[in-house]
Amino acid sequence: MDIDLSPGELEFRREFRAWLEQNIPRDWKPGELRGMGHSDSLELRRDFERSMGRDGWLGVAWPVEYGGRGATLMEQVIYQEELARAQAPGLAGHVGLQMVGPILMEVGTPAQRERFLPPILRGEEIWYQGFSEPNAGSDLAGLQTRAFLDGDEWVVTGQKVWGGLAEFADWGAVLVRTDPEVPKHKGISFMVIDMKSPGIKVGYIREMSGAANMNEVFFDQVRVPRDSVIGAVNDGWNAATRLLTWERGVITLSILVHYEMFWERLRDYANATKRGGRRLSEIPHLREGLARTYTNVRMMKTANLRWLAHYLRGKRPAEETSYMKLYWSQAHQSLGDLALELGGVDALEMPGSDVAIHGGEFAVEWMQSRATTLLGGTQDIQRNIIAERIFGLPRGQ
Repeated sequence: MDIDLSPGELEFRREFRAWLEQNIPRDWKPGELRGMGHSDSLELRRDFERSMGRDGWLGVAWPVEYGGRGATLMEQVIYQEELARAQAPGLAGHVGLQMVGPILMEVGTPAQRERFLPPILRGEEIWYQGFSEPNAGSDLAGLQTRAFLDGDEWVVTGQKVWGGLAEFADWGAVLVRTDPEVPKHKGISFMVIDMKSPGIKVGYIREMSGAANMNEVFFDQVRVPRDSVIGAVNDGWNAATRLLTWERGVITLSILVHYEMFWERLRDYANATKRGGRRLSEIPHLREGLARTYTNVRMMKTANLRWLAHYLRGKRPAEETSYMKLYWSQAHQSLGDLALELGGVDALEMPGSDVAIHGGEFAVEWMQSRATTLLGGTQDIQRNIIAERIFGLPRGQ
């Protein structure tokens, strides 16, 4: 497994790092925004995103013919790592850039590409991903949001949950059931919906941290043009699984950088803080926790790099991304648990408290680690995928 960077890749890193140093807003203070909602930083993030689009730093992996840089897979990894290390503002348009855009390039019509790809690359439009429902999260194929044809329009009715940025989104990429008579995986379509359409109501889901970063969206007889389906009608399941493969796969390398940096802050806190006259890093069970979490993060990195080496040889991401998602969620939870052990009662203090550790980071990180085992597919779903599609075991009953 050779992962040494080439001269061209080193230059790519240097160029992007220099751009970030010059363009991250001076008033962007990520530590002060922990636990806050999207609206608290949205305009600053959107301004930053538009500057990235202006200078050609959005859609770096997109083919040149669609306006991207045609970056190699390793350059994509470098790009994600540099964003994470710089603690740059999160991209409000990440759904369009990382999910919708690639699917449009693969199965979208020429008219859909012409309409939607350029604004995504310029950072001008926000996309919402409407997949999960109240009774169809882990069993996504059990979704009940329906769409039926009425002349030249689809009429959509149903409810979606766990969709970030829906209240600000210009467009939604939504899974709907277009044929209830066929097996549940077969009758689903992937549809573009104008989020300003009559009949759409967006609510908020309050999180443990107090923020409301997730939305629930209600569709009440929303009328959508007939040509809004991405790919073939009733073939939306294939598009959805490709999107989730990306979410579970290469993107975890940027999450890995976040975990490495968080572990370093935990180590520094343990070295600088005393309890009972001893530094926390000298207390055996806490010292063991630091070693265990370090090992978990390194195992995650090794697993990701192993598959990255396969991708660099031309292999497409597939079922093995479930391994990557498992490492991702387990490493995150072990870090969150250690943060509470190290911080004690002060680790429970939320952002805004005078005694909160690192501005409330320990508490927020622990809470977010609980969600990590659910988003992108639960741990049980990942284990089923591994058992059935990699080891060929029979489906569970």
